[in-house]
Amino acid sequence: MNTGEFLAALDALAPARLAAEWDNVGLMVGRRDRPVTRVIVALDLRAAVLDEAAAQGADLVLVHHPPIFPAMSAVTDARTAGALVLRAAEEGIAVAAAHTNLDSAAGGLNDQMAAALGIASTSPLVPDPVDPSLGLGRVGEVTPTTLGALAAAAVGAYRPAGVNTGMAGDPGLPVTRVAVCTGSGGSLVDAARDAGAHAYVTGDLKYHDADAAEGMGLVNIPHGVVEQHALAAWTPRLADALAPAGVEVRITSVDTDPWREAC
Repeated sequence: MNTGEFLAALDALAPARLAAEWDNVGLMVGRRDRPVTRVIVALDLRAAVLDEAAAQGADLVLVHHPPIFPAMSAVTDARTAGALVLRAAEEGIAVAAAHTNLDSAAGGLNDQMAAALGIASTSPLVPDPVDPSLGLGRVGEVTPTTLGALAAAAVGAYRPAGVNTGMAGDPGLPVTRVAVCTGSGGSLVDAARDAGAHAYVTGDLKYHDADAAEGMGLVNIPHGVVEQHALAAWTPRLADALAPAGVEVRITSVDTDPWREAC
């Protein structure tokens, strides 16, 4: 398999057409005709991820967050982002990104998040205009619970990665319908409320999002914690897709989340 064939296989799992207009997905660094035998999957491109790729003989790193976003005016070692892209090119390690397309895809990160929280019969919060079964966010049904119990369940689901959870709303609020969005989901608060969700679980929520929720409960889970968990859960799908071509796929051992609990 070469890089171009890898991109085609990735597109079958996370079609590039599903990416938001503002996003930057696909091949960031590398030649399409270069062979690919080992792939490292990571949330972000970091020096430690490239160290791991080099040590394991990986030909390609697939990241969720594009290292060139929204644009890069120069590829030099003057800034960290440019230095990482330059290093990958110099070392012959291809870099590809699957971002909002992987969030929206069937079996992608939002589906992995919904599964982790026990949400069933899901549908997208923002359906794709071509295929309404795909799209950003998910909303579905849960066994009757409360907002407080849902927040506790979220902590339990993500505890292996460490989590600091925030909650807005009455802890005793009855909950049977829950919306989720991996990463930063503040822009979908209205969509979650309009979809009839009793509670919405996402990351990077702001102070006034609690007012916009209009009585819908909110559970704020750190951005990186959820996405690293969901990405690890999704990676076996990529491994299965590439196995017939003899390509080995591994999730990185590097925690690329820059945020840590203060105490």
